[in-house]
Amino acid sequence: MDCELKLVGGSVVDGTGAASRPADVAVDGGKISAIGDLGALDAETTVDATGKTVTPGFIDIHSHSDFLVPGADHGALVEPFVRQGMTTLVTGNCGFSPAPVTDHNRSPLADASVLLADGRLDLRWSDMGGFLDALDEGGVALNVAQLVGHGTVRAGVMSYLDPSVPDAEQLAAMERMTKTALDQGCVGVSTGLGYPPGIFSAEQELTTVASWAASRQKLFTSHLKAYSCVSPVYQSDPLERPHNIEAIEEILRVAEGAGVRLQISHLIFVGRNTWPTHERALELVEQRRAAGLDVAFDAFPYTAGNTTAAVLFPPELLPRLEAVLESDEEMANLKAFADFAFASIGFDLGDIQIMQANAAEYDQYNGLFIDEAAAKAGVDVWTFYARLVLASHRAARVLLHNYSGASDDEQALRAVLAHPLCTIETDTCLTEHGHQNPASYGTFPRVLSTYVDAGLFTFEEAVRKMTGAAAERLGWTDRGVVREGAVADLVVLDGAGLADTATFERPDSAPRGIEQVYIGGRRILDGADYDAAALAGTVIRA
Repeated sequence: MDCELKLVGGSVVDGTGAASRPADVAVDGGKISAIGDLGALDAETTVDATGKTVTPGFIDIHSHSDFLVPGADHGALVEPFVRQGMTTLVTGNCGFSPAPVTDHNRSPLADASVLLADGRLDLRWSDMGGFLDALDEGGVALNVAQLVGHGTVRAGVMSYLDPSVPDAEQLAAMERMTKTALDQGCVGVSTGLGYPPGIFSAEQELTTVASWAASRQKLFTSHLKAYSCVSPVYQSDPLERPHNIEAIEEILRVAEGAGVRLQISHLIFVGRNTWPTHERALELVEQRRAAGLDVAFDAFPYTAGNTTAAVLFPPELLPRLEAVLESDEEMANLKAFADFAFASIGFDLGDIQIMQANAAEYDQYNGLFIDEAAAKAGVDVWTFYARLVLASHRAARVLLHNYSGASDDEQALRAVLAHPLCTIETDTCLTEHGHQNPASYGTFPRVLSTYVDAGLFTFEEAVRKMTGAAAERLGWTDRGVVREGAVADLVVLDGAGLADTATFERPDSAPRGIEQVYIGGRRILDGADYDAAALAGTVIRA
């Protein structure tokens, strides 16, 4: 036999943005061995792809599934990812990774893991090498590349709720832990500056952290300090400079100071009054890119995103949040501030939908918006929200709507998605229980159908955004493309029948048109049949 597998009669969209072309694809030893007219090639298995399109497997450049993949049953849980053509997860985003683990962060890290998984994660490792080894030993359903989270590292030395500036000794310990993780195979460093402890970090600390990624020639990713035009994180006048713009300027300075490649995570615009700032935000990135900074960004194709319910609160309240929420006087002050801030950005508690309450007495409200849940509970919205955060020990997971648009206005969302520097991601929390984020089911088909049909880009450019462009950001030359010698992560799809079907009302609905998925040349999806036990993925160590 000349090869193990041959896909014949299809059209190849290779992930580079080049035009589709008719070609057969041969696979041997887990890699693409030949492309072209391969009629004379003898294969163990031949698949007729006539009338279909063959693309690289889709890369989710911003995933939180590192808290799922250690589980023995994760192969079944990630089926929605595979059914939308995903073959690779880039995990450890927003400053939050399952390693390194120390006595300082072990318990809170396990407690917080319920935000991203159905139960507390068994942290049976201490460093990133141990975590990646555990994935290798258990097997992974999809390819996994890991970022090390600055928040996890900082909490491993200090604590999650310590707002102080790390001293020289603490910073040196953070450096050792971060560089060790990078040397053990992490593809970069992530920051989550909207969450503790990242939200407490000053610009100089961030520049230092980014320099550690630069020292290993690896990527630096950042969830920004603010995505709305008014934010309690900044004290400057938002009328002079919107706070989300200030956050972008800050992280661009950080990257320039560190000499690092920067990936801005989920470039979103929260609240109707923030949407118009998208033009200035894109201009800033373009200007710094033109000046020589290696910067790009990613986005998901929906007007809502999942996060923790505690994300709304000002950073100065976070170390004592429970006391604030239990105090009538402090709650009155908080509500007054929030009413002003929400009015300023065009957002309110009624734009928040509960995904997973993570508190038994509140699970009945999963899927409801906060105003609906409060009415059902017979209390005002702020009382309900405070009780939800308290009962869940800050672990309630929610969907925030009015991200970069709404059903009546997607101008900001579409401008971001269409930009050539944008790669596609899901940023989802996929769990067995609770109300789902439709991005877990439909992200990539939505881009390839809804937004291609809307004229944002060609089909080939859409594929590039979710394959070759993502691989390029990560420094990979053998993934994300249909090319001889590349890893045979492949999707066979029906372009004419391709459609996303997941909605916010019915999020757990599989797309149409993704017919076959191969990981390392092994078929794990064939029509209705998904092999949850295949564990065909690879732990990708940089």
